[in-house]
Amino acid sequence: MIKKTKRHLKDANKTYFQHQKFALKISWRCLCSSITAFIHAICPAFFEYTTSSSIENMHNDLEPIYSMLKGKNNTQDLSLIHI
Repeated sequence: MIKKTKRHLKDANKTYFQHQKFALKISWRCLCSSITAFIHAICPAFFEYTTSSSIENMHNDLEPIYSMLKGKNNTQDLSLIHI
């Protein structure tokens, strides 16, 4: 597990704490998006575009990772990217 973690951090070009900060940031944004989507489902007048805007922003933040994986000819399914 330690080797796999070190390899992942090297591939991500991040230190442990840089990676942790990025992953926690994405996690927090997913949680907030989930809550706003839930509220919007009950009352569509609230958070009309909040969730979709948040998802778009997260996609843009993750784009460099997608590009890196494509450049490595990684056969891993991009929908299963590990942050």
